[in-house]
Amino acid sequence: MATKQDLDWSFGLRNAAGKYLTAETFGSKIVCAATAMKKKQIWFLETSEGSEAVFIRSHLNKYLTVDGDGKFLGNGEGPGEEEAFIIESQDDGRWALKSQKYGWYAGGSGENLTAFTTEIAEDRLWTVRLAMHPMVTLRNIKRKKYVHLDDARGSLTTDEQIPWGDDAVLSVAFFEADGSYGIQSADGSYLSATGALVAPEAEDESCHFSLEFHGRVISFKSKKTGKYVTSLGASGLCKATKGSITADEKFQFENSYPQVTLVSNNGKKLSTKGGVEVSANVAAGEKTSDLEIFQLEPLGGSKWQVRTSRVQEEGGRLWVAGDGACSADGVESSEASTMDVEFYGNKIAFKTANGKYLSQQMNGYIKASAGEASDDDKSLFVFEIINRPRLALRGEYGFINTLMSGLLECNKSTAEIYALETKDGLVAIKDANNKYWKVGDAGISAASDSPEFYNIELFQNSKMAISFGGKYFASSQNGQFKADGSSGNSSACLFEY
Repeated sequence: MATKQDLDWSFGLRNAAGKYLTAETFGSKIVCAATAMKKKQIWFLETSEGSEAVFIRSHLNKYLTVDGDGKFLGNGEGPGEEEAFIIESQDDGRWALKSQKYGWYAGGSGENLTAFTTEIAEDRLWTVRLAMHPMVTLRNIKRKKYVHLDDARGSLTTDEQIPWGDDAVLSVAFFEADGSYGIQSADGSYLSATGALVAPEAEDESCHFSLEFHGRVISFKSKKTGKYVTSLGASGLCKATKGSITADEKFQFENSYPQVTLVSNNGKKLSTKGGVEVSANVAAGEKTSDLEIFQLEPLGGSKWQVRTSRVQEEGGRLWVAGDGACSADGVESSEASTMDVEFYGNKIAFKTANGKYLSQQMNGYIKASAGEASDDDKSLFVFEIINRPRLALRGEYGFINTLMSGLLECNKSTAEIYALETKDGLVAIKDANNKYWKVGDAGISAASDSPEFYNIELFQNSKMAISFGGKYFASSQNGQFKADGSSGNSSACLFEY
């Protein structure tokens, strides 16, 4: 499978006084003074193979470090001995950062940051606030399978070989009051320590978990019971029942690739229902099964590969465009499975290695035979992204949020979850108050009772561009969010989803 992209561990570190550790641009100085988490307050975790030590890197690509005089600094040039820390998770979920070399704990307040004590005091404890995108897939280390909302939509189970469909996309919510986290299913419900799913309006302490880090994997510890979430039984039911950590209580966050349905020129959905060949043979009104869902996996630049759910127990199969029909039997990446993906409004085209575009044949089968991307050549497919019914968007300057006025701003440190609706390859977005996004002169607002539909284009690292009337939605450092961008591939117009 293609390498999962853009999932560095990123977080803010908040001290006991409620101030975030900040890396100042001048001299790489660190202070604890900020009340909000923005770019200067975001840190990145690096691990060392075969070691419990971690390295913490700033937005300036400098490292937290401790010197022999007990100074706690932010100017480390690289991951060396004095930059190595041991994370000691406390019962309340906070971290103590201990210098591996000296055994001293790092902490303090304001400009008075030190690391010369071997005792853990209150000012040595840090609340960890994740800064990464909240939409993830969750893989159990022992079972090597993914957590998803079960078919009855009553629990989270760990029994998918590939995280397929919207039910496998989870979100991680931060609870400001106690610095804990919640695990939300695809329908917005929270996982409870009992294994039950709780509606958002009924969320309580049983839904609060501390995160414990073990290299690049994590465990979830219930704030209410002190037990760890594990995967139980044949289905891998998620429930907090274990008093200690084994491989069954360790999970890994992974990026969630876009999954789409594709409707061909004949009005039918592409599918592998009839066998190994990809064919437009399922009526558009028929319920979408896993065989009509295709995963777009980035390979760099404009290159992608397309994965199907066929032989899911072996990790699925890739589209392969050879001399004959496009088949879903590729096991490994190859030239024949690598394609350029091009966007044309609400439609998508696939250019294969032989320079030809995938095209629908008279019998419905798909073949690399078209000389151009056009409706006449039957080489354009209406695409709809199906695994983002809940959507959070993060641009160059932060997350998009709705102000009290309904106007949208794009420089917030916390994600707001929106609902995504699709129709004929177009999307409409609405907030928790069921108000749809609408483009206006002052910016984009969540203020309409009726949907306004937009085009989207997909890019590497789980980023999309959104356009309306030929203009792209663009972010500004001051928080303005307007439809005034000219290129979907510019940093201001790309939003991680």
